[in-house]
Amino acid sequence: MNAAIFTKSAKGLILASGLIAASSIMGYAQDAPVALGAQATVPLSGMYILAPSGITTLGGHTFDLTAGNAIQLVNGQSVSLSGSWANATGAYLLLNSANTYLWYDQTVVGNVTLTFSDGTSQSTDLTVGGNLREWRTGAGFTDNIISDPAAANVWTGTAIDGSEGVIDMLTIGLDGTKTVTGISLNDTNTWGALAIVFSGLTVSITDPTPAPVPGSDCTRPGNSCNTPAAENSQADKWQPLPTVLSTPSVTLPSDKHTNSGHHTH
Repeated sequence: MNAAIFTKSAKGLILASGLIAASSIMGYAQDAPVALGAQATVPLSGMYILAPSGITTLGGHTFDLTAGNAIQLVNGQSVSLSGSWANATGAYLLLNSANTYLWYDQTVVGNVTLTFSDGTSQSTDLTVGGNLREWRTGAGFTDNIISDPAAANVWTGTAIDGSEGVIDMLTIGLDGTKTVTGISLNDTNTWGALAIVFSGLTVSITDPTPAPVPGSDCTRPGNSCNTPAAENSQADKWQPLPTVLSTPSVTLPSDKHTNSGHHTH
């Protein structure tokens, strides 16, 4: 056997085993939608035509928009939400601004601050034209651009005046080792009519339930024998091989010439 080929194969097996072991230890990441509560008083229906509602998925994350209201902050106002989100891997905020005239471009107008159970905090600035833009992109003379990769458009529809309206999502990444206990949104702008519009929040946490590990007899590609589809499949090719293979029974046809013409009387 070629020693080089054997070495590569062994490394591949070790790597695959390590990945399977890691997947069995790591839990599943899941969203924990946060209702904005009584602090949200601006109806989304007063901004958009057929706005997202209920428990809905935007940008690949689940949000609780059941109340149908957003929070609007102006001229130094702030809002805080408290809870306990262990092993948080990210916070996702539906954020836009209103009256975002062009002269605000590249201006820091607020921040999002996360506090943790160990007393530390993490703050993200909100910059017009960077990670924050006008919600009514069909309006004139407003800053309608987001250039920060952490901000993305997750819904595009129609504003109540018939122009284009959008909802954007700001992603704040976390390392999954701390417990988030508070999230505050602060408007630090003190002049003009600009407002920050906060429509939804979800926090991604790690479920401690370990991922299922396939058995050593799994022959399905990707070790996916324990998926619901595989478990309910009737296809024999995905079933584990039996420990002992049964010997097939063969019946030989009789040969009428076997007795060389002699007959028993």
